[in-house]
Amino acid sequence: MVVVCVPCLDQGGLKGDISQHFGKTPYFVLIKWEDDQIKNYEIMDSKAKHVGGNMTPGEFIAGSGANTLLCGNLGPKAVQMLQRAGIEVYVGASGTVIEALQSWAEGKLKLANADNACSDGHD
Repeated sequence: MVVVCVPCLDQGGLKGDISQHFGKTPYFVLIKWEDDQIKNYEIMDSKAKHVGGNMTPGEFIAGSGANTLLCGNLGPKAVQMLQRAGIEVYVGASGTVIEALQSWAEGKLKLANADNACSDGHD
């Protein structure tokens, strides 16, 4: 089973809009994915420092049980931290959470690396 994490702007679950600013995302949707199907999902407050919490988004995800992250973009420090934690990071997601999940399942998202990470000082 794969546990996929997607940053989200609202509590819309699978229909929620993806947060394009990883470091300031207010919510994450954790999706249990098995046999090319959603088994279940939950919406979690990010508890990230940028939104009044006490940890970085990367620390939050590393502790969430997720092993895959789908996002629009994120900074190189976040990519490195998540990869060190054993989490596969994919960039290029857009639209809603379910649209990002479909893009990932179809192999349309790219694995994050130093070349495609955001260089605007974002985490």
